[in-house]
Amino acid sequence: MTAVPSSAPSTRRDRLVLGFVFLLSGASALLFETLWLHLAGLVFGVGVYASALVLSSFMGGLALGNALISRFGRDVTDPVRFYAAMELLVGAWGLLLVLCFPLLTVWLGAMLHPALDKPILLNSLRFSFSFLLFLLPATAMGVTLPLLVKALAGRPGEFGLALGRLYGVNTLGACLGALLGETVLIAPLGLSGTGWFAAGLNVLAAVGALAVSAKFREEPARADDAAKAAQEPLSPRARRLLAAGFLSGAAFLGLEVVWTRFLQLFVRSTGLAFAVMLAVILAGIGLGGAFAGWWLRREADGRRITAPLILCIGAAALVSYRLFEAAAGVSLGVYQTVDWRYVAVLSLALMFPAAFVSGLVFTTLGEAFHREVGDRARSAGLVAMANTLGAMLGPLAAGFVLLPVLGMEWSLFALCAAYVLPAMLCLGKAAPWPSPRASRPLQAAGVAFAVCLAIFPFGSMDGYFKRACADFLKDGEKLIATIEGVTGTLQYLRQDYLGQPYAYRLVTDGYSMSSTDRSAKRYMKLFAYFPEAVLQNPKSALLICFGTGSTATALTEDKRFASIDVVDISQDVLNGASIVYPKPERNPLEDPRVRTHVEDGRFFLLASSKKYDIITAEPPPPMMAGVANLYSREYFRLIRDRLADGGMVTYWLPVFEISPQDAKAILKAFSEAFEHASLWMGDNFNWMMVGVKKPKGPKPEADFSQPWDVPDTGEGLRRIAVEKPAQLGALFMLDGKSLADYLGDAKPLTDNYPKRLRGYPDSPEVQKQFLAAHNELMDAMAAKARFGESAEAALLLPPAVRAEAEAWFETQQIMNTYLNNMLTPPPSLPAVNYVLSGTDLRVLPLWLMKSDAKKQAIVTRELAAGMAPTAETEFQLGIRALADRDYLLAEAKLRRAQDLGYPSNLAPARVFVLCLAGRLAEAEDLAAVAFKGGQASVAAKSYMDWLARTFGFKSPF
Repeated sequence: MTAVPSSAPSTRRDRLVLGFVFLLSGASALLFETLWLHLAGLVFGVGVYASALVLSSFMGGLALGNALISRFGRDVTDPVRFYAAMELLVGAWGLLLVLCFPLLTVWLGAMLHPALDKPILLNSLRFSFSFLLFLLPATAMGVTLPLLVKALAGRPGEFGLALGRLYGVNTLGACLGALLGETVLIAPLGLSGTGWFAAGLNVLAAVGALAVSAKFREEPARADDAAKAAQEPLSPRARRLLAAGFLSGAAFLGLEVVWTRFLQLFVRSTGLAFAVMLAVILAGIGLGGAFAGWWLRREADGRRITAPLILCIGAAALVSYRLFEAAAGVSLGVYQTVDWRYVAVLSLALMFPAAFVSGLVFTTLGEAFHREVGDRARSAGLVAMANTLGAMLGPLAAGFVLLPVLGMEWSLFALCAAYVLPAMLCLGKAAPWPSPRASRPLQAAGVAFAVCLAIFPFGSMDGYFKRACADFLKDGEKLIATIEGVTGTLQYLRQDYLGQPYAYRLVTDGYSMSSTDRSAKRYMKLFAYFPEAVLQNPKSALLICFGTGSTATALTEDKRFASIDVVDISQDVLNGASIVYPKPERNPLEDPRVRTHVEDGRFFLLASSKKYDIITAEPPPPMMAGVANLYSREYFRLIRDRLADGGMVTYWLPVFEISPQDAKAILKAFSEAFEHASLWMGDNFNWMMVGVKKPKGPKPEADFSQPWDVPDTGEGLRRIAVEKPAQLGALFMLDGKSLADYLGDAKPLTDNYPKRLRGYPDSPEVQKQFLAAHNELMDAMAAKARFGESAEAALLLPPAVRAEAEAWFETQQIMNTYLNNMLTPPPSLPAVNYVLSGTDLRVLPLWLMKSDAKKQAIVTRELAAGMAPTAETEFQLGIRALADRDYLLAEAKLRRAQDLGYPSNLAPARVFVLCLAGRLAEAEDLAAVAFKGGQASVAAKSYMDWLARTFGFKSPF
């Protein structure tokens, strides 16, 4: 016997109230889910396995709630009041999790410590702990949809309408929550404040539900009817429908993983970008569900249309991929944009059509299942459970199996093709179930599906891969390897010189993450060389984020280390070391002292109890999604706890992609974690934060030059243009009062306020303003004045080294100015003259003249192997002679390079070299011929005037 209302029937207004209530519930649920998963990442790590397990545990709780209400929902006679209680439970426990997660961090870290190097046990504990934490609120969330469907589908024929509308408005609420949290709430309120806001939405939803709950109260069913319904097994057809719901949910969530990975090739992986992508998917599903409810109200039968619609999901995804570029209506040549409008356009083109049809299918399949089962709560609960379990499996299968094995293109094709399976499960021999012979909608959908599979554009992904690194390919780099791995799409590029490998670049999901070019090597190796030079006798080191291995190489060059731990979130990145270092003896990971850990760096620090003399890290830039946690005050304090007394951390601060305010927020967090904090130059806009735990004072002056006196580190230091120990001092920028004055009233970046980073602007004009502001802080001559009063420098450098360092700030200013690859520098020959005449440096003149030790080594090797001299080799030999102060040989080689067709005009350099050699007459004759009197430009005349002032040269003008 069907339960009947026990009071006056509900009105349209009452139903609208419940719809609005469920909209709020969806927004709150998405906000809480975002907060919980973010905070869980701080505890369990954000590695791909940890994140997947935490998300699966949450989905498991939802499925459990679906299962419970499907079993006991028939006994609930006041579903709306029960729903209100669930909303209050979600709000209370959800807020408790948000507030208490930070307090659980240390305890959970200690609990997980014994399993740190036992992946199976560690991941089991991660799943178990997160499942227990999410159990109550996730289960309560899983109960809510079936409860309201039961309330709103009290009359025959209303199930499909109620399910579609509720599913639609709840998903649209989740879409709203995704955008609100990212763009409005978290920045001013922080995570805890956003948690209070989400809990407030739950309370508001509960109050609204209670206000109308009496209109939806039902008489209890007879005991014998309830027992019979609870024990009645599902029919074979009902089981097939549940299997169809499971498979379609798995396929769609698998597609979502592939879509997201694909779009990362074109958009910057920021929190806003992911929020926009998620919002587009949720909007599509929500609108599809709402439209399905409206459609089913008009006598449509879910049994008849579900199978064709399932095939339409796959067809829509296939068509969207094939027409992606044209449908987007914009050029995909835009590299790694951060413009949310562009992200929205691409997301709509790629994901929205299939998402909309997927929302249709959930509703129509639920309506078809209800016709088989009858009970409202049981029907809604079981369909939601099957879909949720599929949503658990799909991302795991796509991320851990399909993408690494098949790659994005074949994974997309396989997931679309897989929709034939749930469609077949929804077929039948007799109407209203569709059959291939009798159902025209099924036939039309089948033909469209088959055509889309047949015309799938295999091979087009290669073009997208090349577009993702097009800027580097234009500069002559070659794509040598593409790895579609578990954690992302890795592309390795190589730049050759004279046919030999010169530099490697790692591009991760379309973003250049690391390189071995001259500039990158300088700052990355400094992160190791600096503490190696400053500390007395370091024995242990920890490197977080391997990249292309420059920092790891600098660590392994120091034979004093007994142990070196390297932590990276990606096994594929660690495996890629064999690409960058094809010779095993050059691969730093082959060093027997090195131990690698595939783990999130923050979790490794949390779960490990080992103390290190040196910790250095180069995580992705802080504007990338989820990376702010690796620049927060709490994280820096965790690093400090893992340092031995007297130990040092060197940390990357990439200001080329953040605003001055962002840089100050990070520096403030760092300085609040380390009493002894300072800022030093790495290279250009790659700065180095230095923190020391309980410093022991500078080591003896006699020992300070030790790294320069041994072959490996000495050669490495000289190759990055740190040829003299005292040059380290000239890297100084800020500390103490000067750092405090620079920071002013800036608020620190904290775990609770991750949105204190404003993010990278899309406007080139604003980017230039930020770079100009950073450039002011890179004034080495101003830093020189601060250096004389630096307390941190006094703790790190012996007095004699500090005194000698003051003479090297002019040289550092030259490096900051003339080697800056982001702001246009003035001509470099005056700088070359200063270095050649005022120092005995050999590497810096090479750099200023577009050469370096690697190019010189290749030229030497190739000529020794019998290569005929070319314009390029003669130019390089001329620059080498210039650095050696052999000016006549330099001029002869540069002249020979010009005669052999060197593409640039070398006359100005040759005139300069002749002046250095004291051959003023020859220099004047060459200038008269080269510049042809009044034909010269303003820049050339200015250059001649400088030669006249410097060398007594007679200008031809």
